[in-house]
Order: sequence, then C-alpha cells, then structure tokens
Amino acid sequence: MQNFVVDNLNREEIAKLEKVLQEKTRPSPIGGLYWIEIPENILAPIQLKHKECGPHYFAVEIGENFISFEFLVRNFKSMRCECIAPATPAQKIFLLEKAKEIFTLAGVPFHRG
Repeated sequence: MQNFVVDNLNREEIAKLEKVLQEKTRPSPIGGLYWIEIPENILAPIQLKHKECGPHYFAVEIGENFISFEFLVRNFKSMRCECIAPATPAQKIFLLEKAKEIFTLAGVPFHRG
C-alpha cells in the first residue's frame, strides 16, 4: 500500500491539523482516523460501476507526531471488492491537493525542510 507521511510534527501542529480534519473530513469511530470522500468525477471506471459500494474515500491517519495520507481507494460497504484499488494518477493529485488544503487551513507549513 502506498501512502505519504509528514512526520516530525509537534503537538501544536498535530492539534491544528486534527481540528481541521474534524471540520473538513468524516471522522472515523476509531480515533486518529479520518475519511476524505473522492468526488465522482475522478472515480475509476470500476468505482463508477460500483455506485452501490460508495462513497469511495481515502483514509487519513494522524498520530502523535505524524499525518499519513493513504493512496488506496476504499469504500464503506465491503472490505473485499474489485473497486477497492490503488489510487489513479488523478486521484493521487486530488489527495495531494486536499493535503495541502488541510495544512493551509491549519496554518502548518506543508513543505518541511
């Protein structure tokens, strides 16, 4: 599974990011896990065909000093379905843009260095 992680975040940055995630995504009942819904216009053909599995989403995990964005398209209906698949290039761009938006809204620099 592919993902990208921003780590070495301090507690204040984590708190700001978590606040934005609470407001702008769908929190999971599992603490530290959030869902970003994927717009229909960038779903892969198999995902469009499986409307009954929707919504399709990406998982975001936030921990003590990191945030991780997963490049795997999931759904809420089934753990094993052919519409669960690695992100397409368009979906990856969407998720990267969402990550930038989350960091911007939180006032946390996205580019670390």
